[in-house]
Amino acid sequence: MYFFKWLRVISAVVFFAAISALVLDFSQTVPRILHWVAHFQITPAILICDFETDFKTLFQTGTGILVFWIILTLLFGRIYCSVMCPLGILQDIFSRTAKLLRGKRLRFQFRSEMTKTRYGLLAIFVIGLISFPATVSILDPYSHFGRVMTWIFRPVYLMGNNILAWMAPDGFYYVSTYINLPAFLLASSILLLVGILSILFGRRYCNTICPVGTMLGLIARLSRYKIRLKTSCISCGLCERSCKGECIDSKNKTVDSSRCVSCFNCLSTCKRHSLVYSPPLPHFTVTPEEPEPLLPEPPPEPLPKPHAAFAPIPVRVGNQRRQFLQWSIFSFVLPTVGGSVVASNYSSSPDPSLPTGVSRVSYKKTAPILPPGAGEQKRFRKKCTACHLCVSKCPAQILTPSTVELGLAGFLQPIVQFERGFCNYDCTICTEVCPSRALTKIETIDEKHLLQIGRVIFLQENCVVNTQNSSCGACAEHCPTGAVHMIPYGEPSKALTIPEVDAELCVGCGACEHVCPVRPFRAIYIDGLEKHGNAKPAFDPNEKQQEIKLDDFGF
Repeated sequence: MYFFKWLRVISAVVFFAAISALVLDFSQTVPRILHWVAHFQITPAILICDFETDFKTLFQTGTGILVFWIILTLLFGRIYCSVMCPLGILQDIFSRTAKLLRGKRLRFQFRSEMTKTRYGLLAIFVIGLISFPATVSILDPYSHFGRVMTWIFRPVYLMGNNILAWMAPDGFYYVSTYINLPAFLLASSILLLVGILSILFGRRYCNTICPVGTMLGLIARLSRYKIRLKTSCISCGLCERSCKGECIDSKNKTVDSSRCVSCFNCLSTCKRHSLVYSPPLPHFTVTPEEPEPLLPEPPPEPLPKPHAAFAPIPVRVGNQRRQFLQWSIFSFVLPTVGGSVVASNYSSSPDPSLPTGVSRVSYKKTAPILPPGAGEQKRFRKKCTACHLCVSKCPAQILTPSTVELGLAGFLQPIVQFERGFCNYDCTICTEVCPSRALTKIETIDEKHLLQIGRVIFLQENCVVNTQNSSCGACAEHCPTGAVHMIPYGEPSKALTIPEVDAELCVGCGACEHVCPVRPFRAIYIDGLEKHGNAKPAFDPNEKQQEIKLDDFGF
């Protein structure tokens, strides 16, 4: 019976470590193959379902993933909740930690199903899948976990890295970080709710609030393998007190399979082996026969009292456990050494080597800038669950949760802002990690080079060349496509050049906006598009790009 529990525990630890490392990794050292752990989550699989597909692309569209979990649940119950769901495993960690701190096992008891709350939230979730995406991101357990890791645990992890970078600069490097207040508040609320419920009531969140758990519970009622009570059960209540799903009624010898998360704690607790995990075989059904009496165990013989000189020294076990837990948490937040440095330390302040300027005119972007692969705004808002995996994986830190930019339905979905950096011309990481395909994967670098997520706009009234008669040209130097180039300006004796833009060549990478030294409104910026398009190639792809050198350049 212990085999099932330890198999579940080991599998859960492996999957939880993999998805945590995927979110926390900032140096791109975690293998890309671990992304499949995020892609196998149920809500993203529902959002990318396409039943008109062939067998070869079955698991790429989400249909195969969804069918896989349905079949597995019909066979073995809610394995997903106990092994694959990271928020469910996090609840087990809270319960286990509470036990270590208290020094004794938490005791649960059977509670009736909260039917109205459970299926009411499921109905809201289903409606959100169809018409209001914000409800999906607020109820989806995987998205909650992604935000908790991104905005609570990841800053702590990076803080530990930066401390080590200060102490040992040869082995570590400094990484800038920031916290989005709305996302942090929501993540903190969810973490507090999940923590309290898991410490006091086990998997109450899974069996009452989580719509994915409710959906799987409906299927688990028909599962082949279930926790079943044998006739030898004497209703001692040990299994009920260890059931974190609060679904075992030891008095009536029943198990609510829709709320059982297949943790197998009850199997390892029962001293008479009266619980089994099996298909409905005849000899496992409860009959009115009288159970065999349980013989009382003889009392243990008292040990001889040791001499005072050899008396054991009392040890405070609680303090040892607390110290072990503290050291475990501290060692968990320490990052690994090695890997290529991909993340850059971008700063929202202008380059001190450039002439600074104060803007004379203001502007308002007509549309938010969507991440590469988003396509059009309507599709993106419908597919994105705001799990923020793309936000945590972006090397330039330009993806940030939206508040009102995408409306209430798109609350906390990622948009692009260039205060901390700009979109790398060759980077496609966000499209590779997105589990719901809200960001369609960009297959080739050449495709990324022509993908237009925004268009450049130049305001001569704000440019330091115009306002201060000072040389600059930083925007043209950083433009990878030639959409911004310098032309002569003013008196020839001053040899000044000023930017000129060609929006047809712009891909919206934001390099020009990021480096512009004018504040608070830039002299050059990227405006968003309702629908992404294709930029015009800057040169013949069959010819080598010519590098243009200007005399008396502004640096």
